[in-house]
Amino acid sequence: MKKVTLYSLSTCPVCKKVKTFLDDNGITYTLIEVDLLQSGEQWVMTKEVARHNPQSTYPTTVVEEVVVGYDIDRLRAKILGSNASGKT
Repeated sequence: MKKVTLYSLSTCPVCKKVKTFLDDNGITYTLIEVDLLQSGEQWVMTKEVARHNPQSTYPTTVVEEVVVGYDIDRLRAKILGSNASGKT
């Protein structure tokens, strides 16, 4: 299984869609809700997000490469494989 990390904000509706997608597909992932971290940790994670996604937008999903936003087709292809199909 590929390593998946989701950088998210706890109040972001698009982030919640990505979390639901991952959960619904049984994907094991590391969830980092940046806004819930202590200030020093927030700063570090914000820099980490910027390293993967220069726009520093949320959600940022790293699946052996970066997927920004709720790009369901790309998420499905990167996580489930190029032959995966399903409803959004």
